[in-house]
Amino acid sequence: MAKTKWIISYRVFTTASLMIYAYLCYLMIAICLQYFPWNPEQHFLLLKQDVVNTQPWQSAFKIHVISSSFVLIAGFTQFFRIFRTHYPRIHRWSGWLYLICILGFSLPSGLILAFSAAGGLSTQISFGLLSLLWAVTTLSAVYFLLKKCWILHRDWMIRSFALSLSALSLRTWKMGLYSLQPYFDWLTPVHIYQLESWLGWVVNLIIAEIIILKLHLHKTAKP
Repeated sequence: MAKTKWIISYRVFTTASLMIYAYLCYLMIAICLQYFPWNPEQHFLLLKQDVVNTQPWQSAFKIHVISSSFVLIAGFTQFFRIFRTHYPRIHRWSGWLYLICILGFSLPSGLILAFSAAGGLSTQISFGLLSLLWAVTTLSAVYFLLKKCWILHRDWMIRSFALSLSALSLRTWKMGLYSLQPYFDWLTPVHIYQLESWLGWVVNLIIAEIIILKLHLHKTAKP
């Protein structure tokens, strides 16, 4: 009976995860398409009129948007047991795609964008620190992968992906903060951008540490 409940729970979790994964793919493609063809009057670019038509900012932005989509799609597959157990080749290749996209494209381009982030020094420090931690967590995941320390590799991948998800959580915080704007006079667009720049990755990292702690406690509790 307990085994049957576990199987049902696992299938429900897998189905829900696949639905989230499909939505994630759709959302990232939709975000990408907003900026192609290039239009400096489009959406977020309106806040960047001082640099939007300059190089290397324009190239960095395009690279960051496209590569971050691959990062999220490839990264999400790393946490499906079905890929690790039944399709290890997909798990392995999508993992390398994740690592290469971050270290080769998303991270360098994100660092360039961080220096011109709207919202002043606070936002620039936030995105700069995010880039630094993203590099540390991802490189640590690679290091422990090469050392074949699978538990530590998993832990650092969780941290790395939590930071990768800031691309989506930042936008989620933005919507939430704008919904609160009518109730707080001090909550200007600049303040919202400053807050979301920190909340978008700090909260993710805290959640990642809680997940890692629970995984270790669960392993320790096993007889």
